[in-house]
Amino acid sequence: MNIKHLAIAAILPLAALTAACGTDDNTIGANAAQSDNADGNAGPCATGSISGAGATFPATIIQQWIKDFGVQCPGANVNYQSVGSGAGIQQFTAGTVDFGASDVPMKPDEQAAAEAKHGPVLHIPWTAGGIAVEYNLAGVRNLQLSPATLAGIYAGTIKTWDDPAIKADNAGTTLPSTGIQVVHRSDGSGTTAVFTEYLTAVAPTVWTAGAAKDVKWPTGQGAKGSDGVTAAVKQTNGAIGYSEVSYAKGANLGIVKIKNAAGNFVGPDAAAVSAALAAAEVGADLKLKVNYNPTAPDAYPISTTSYLLVAKTTPKAAMVKSFVLYAIGAGQFKADSLAYAPLPATITTQAKTAIESISAA
Repeated sequence: MNIKHLAIAAILPLAALTAACGTDDNTIGANAAQSDNADGNAGPCATGSISGAGATFPATIIQQWIKDFGVQCPGANVNYQSVGSGAGIQQFTAGTVDFGASDVPMKPDEQAAAEAKHGPVLHIPWTAGGIAVEYNLAGVRNLQLSPATLAGIYAGTIKTWDDPAIKADNAGTTLPSTGIQVVHRSDGSGTTAVFTEYLTAVAPTVWTAGAAKDVKWPTGQGAKGSDGVTAAVKQTNGAIGYSEVSYAKGANLGIVKIKNAAGNFVGPDAAAVSAALAAAEVGADLKLKVNYNPTAPDAYPISTTSYLLVAKTTPKAAMVKSFVLYAIGAGQFKADSLAYAPLPATITTQAKTAIESISAA
């Protein structure tokens, strides 16, 4: 199955999250993201508290979901800590949180460890968006990079901004001889996994460090979280990093246009993310197979979904179901204003079925 009709737009900052929740309507449509009712309601409210931890990529929209859910469901509390996908998986597996969040599915060994602790674990897509290549270079605001050039920068073989490869991608632009300061994540990160999967797919002879939540970086400095990467780029002229779009926009950094398979330089805007993810395939387990070489002429290739990780059997079933039904329903209306892509009805239908299969221990 292909994902279609996604959208993405502007931004909000991120934080650790806590709120309360409630509603006067006990239904949620499978096509809520397509509905005209932008004030759509959650499923039945529950009382109590749940906590989660994981990816920084979706943290901005999760923060908004928690805030809005708190208006609808008084008597319940949700807390989310944006600690990175790797740490989120570890905390979820250890049972110190009720749900995790990751920008990539758990690896087989990670899932096996989680299921040894919790029984069957569900991966539920709940938001999507583009990974921005952000930069800080005085006097340059419309930077373009081809896949091989971007890979060369992160491989450490392209060291200055006036390198011939960068000049070739930016004809007519005056580029300084400033040294390139590469910034990457220092923590286990689903955003890193997606970014390195992209580099591996599009420039395998240049980028040879592999694809994972944490790789042996050939060059650069590490920073914790998307907010840490963005702050490091913001502080250093000549720096380049990667993060979810809202971080780059919030810091007023330049965002690179990436050359896609059709030969066009494209940024991570709404239509471009939608066009790229239209080529993704969704498995029966709701894990997506992303195509990092989408052929659509307007596709932004570094696009991804983010997953909720939850045990199918959990003592917090009622609370988890109430919050997540809100997130994939009415919560999708916040995506456009926060630089994310709302999920289409085809995905929310499958996600809703998976959520409703969650039961109390």
